[in-house]
Amino acid sequence: MARYKNGINGPVSGKIGNVVAASWRGIDYFRSLAEYTDNPTEKQILQRLKFALVNGWLKPLREIIWIGFQFFTGSKTPMNGCVSYHLREALIGEGPDYTIDFSKAVFSRGELLVSLIRELICLVDGILNVKWENGPETAFSKPDDQATFIVYNTSKNTFVTFKDVAVREAQEVNLKMPKKHMGNEVHIWMQYVNAAGDGVSTSVYVGQAIPVA
Repeated sequence: MARYKNGINGPVSGKIGNVVAASWRGIDYFRSLAEYTDNPTEKQILQRLKFALVNGWLKPLREIIWIGFQFFTGSKTPMNGCVSYHLREALIGEGPDYTIDFSKAVFSRGELLVSLIRELICLVDGILNVKWENGPETAFSKPDDQATFIVYNTSKNTFVTFKDVAVREAQEVNLKMPKKHMGNEVHIWMQYVNAAGDGVSTSVYVGQAIPVA
């Protein structure tokens, strides 16, 4: 049943036959009802597989992504913007054997300047030592920008996050991995948030390593 809110020329909402009237962000529109099928095409199945893979992989990082992708997503939510990016830029392989290109994964996009990764070393006791180099100080590169590191264990399919563990000017950090990740291949990313919390950098891929006991 359709409902007219403001008379014959006003917006409507509800269903009329196979047409649905709705409003989204102040825009009134009509759309046809989705056609249900028990027999999706191969293309539809592969598209659902892609989405499930990317969405499932990113889901544990929802909180970080919500901050990191708050800009440059248009009308999309930060999470949807991040999923769309990975579907478009970071998913590789032929269906159904899709996988993520970790070097192209991005968990934040912003105007703060990134740092040049100089070195990634595995020390004893599960410590990953990361060194970086900064450019000149600017409005987009402050000494007190907070660095966050994201580590993904490919064998266990789990993330470890080190949020705000160093400032930009430190140019070095030791990340101590939990014991259960010793001997497993991990991939590492780095990103910044400014002191005010209203600016982020685009995350950069640090590299891969195998923590040792």
